[in-house]
Amino acid sequence: MSSPSPVPRPRPAWREPRFLLGIVLVVASVAGVAGLVAASDRSVEVFAARHALAAGDEVSAKDLVGVRVRLGKASSAYLSARPQADTVVTRTIAAGELVPVGALGAASAQRETSVVISVDGELPASIDVGSAVDVWSAEATGEGAGAPKFGAPRVLVPDGTVVRVVRDSGLGASGGVAVEVRVPKDSTAQLLESLANGDDITVLPAGA
Repeated sequence: MSSPSPVPRPRPAWREPRFLLGIVLVVASVAGVAGLVAASDRSVEVFAARHALAAGDEVSAKDLVGVRVRLGKASSAYLSARPQADTVVTRTIAAGELVPVGALGAASAQRETSVVISVDGELPASIDVGSAVDVWSAEATGEGAGAPKFGAPRVLVPDGTVVRVVRDSGLGASGGVAVEVRVPKDSTAQLLESLANGDDITVLPAGA
């Protein structure tokens, strides 16, 4: 009596030509879509300010964050490489703002310096970090009727830039304000002399 013939085993599904063809088509489709997206993505990476930067501030990688944006032909106008050492901003850059190449310069080439000015009372409400201001001075002329006398006020330093404002708000504070202002270096000696002489110094919006 002959033994029964073995029943042939079904071919695994993954060896079916149609299954393999389906995988090839899926892979080709995914690759095609990815290539199309990559080809159509014309965004570039440039740097934005991580926080507000005032004129004269030195800029390093920690002050910046990379973002991808579509700028077209304007992309060359914005910072796309990490800044070199000794780089400063020449105008105020707001937090999150793309950093223009034209707003950067070398600290050694700058013709401005910072001076801290103590002001009695409050500043005008429009003055804040980045504001353009004029520094006025009234020359101290001596004592009169028990109070200091001052001459006519005049603009001592035009077109300064506010870097920092510190208000004395602690316990027992006198209500004074300290303003750090970027001024031209050729005006620094005159301003420091006026401060040392006790002249009445006022900081007002530029052109006021």
